[in-house]
Amino acid sequence: MPRTGREDVHASKTTVIARYRDGETAKALAAEFGVSDAWLKKRLSGWGVPVRGVREARILRARPKEYTVEETLVCQICDDLVAAERAARVVYDHSRATDCRVLLRRHIETTADHRPGAVTPPRGGSV
Repeated sequence: MPRTGREDVHASKTTVIARYRDGETAKALAAEFGVSDAWLKKRLSGWGVPVRGVREARILRARPKEYTVEETLVCQICDDLVAAERAARVVYDHSRATDCRVLLRRHIETTADHRPGAVTPPRGGSV
């Protein structure tokens, strides 16, 4: 018997969470899996993922495409700096966002344990 869309979402939990955190909309993910976006938002919330409000979603859509987690992040320090930078941009704290980008760039350039050939964020751009 084939799986339902809800079963597919549960089976692909980590992928769904990663794609949502990377900026994909709940509506687009729900359409792909054949479930309602309201149902998917309840699952994300139940899994401990903060669901974006209308304001955050608009800000996210207005920004240029960002690098995906797989392309840029290779360690916990990078992950923390990118999260802090994104949070600062949501509340329009441009100074803090810039500080996070500078610290991330410095960390990537001075840390030897990053993957060889890993894509790094452009200078002066969004992470």
